[in-house]
Amino acid sequence: MDNEINLRVAGRSDPSSVAGSAVKNINEGRTVTLTAIGAGAVNQMLKAVTIARSMAASSGSDLFFTSGFATEIINGEEKTAMRIFVKKR
Repeated sequence: MDNEINLRVAGRSDPSSVAGSAVKNINEGRTVTLTAIGAGAVNQMLKAVTIARSMAASSGSDLFFTSGFATEIINGEEKTAMRIFVKKR
């Protein structure tokens, strides 16, 4: 679907870049999901969503998020991913 985007976050992702992309897509009317696998990636994802809330607040918007888990197959191996669903109030 055109109005949904899944941003994959790695342990080496720049949280500010991820946050900027999330805010841009939300402002364009898309539903944004951040997905991370592994402790380092989850850390960067949480930083990114916190920065995104701050970015949006500076322009008068209020973002909130819910979280969940998903199973993904990577190289034939089942991994548990953490997901954050970012939405605008």
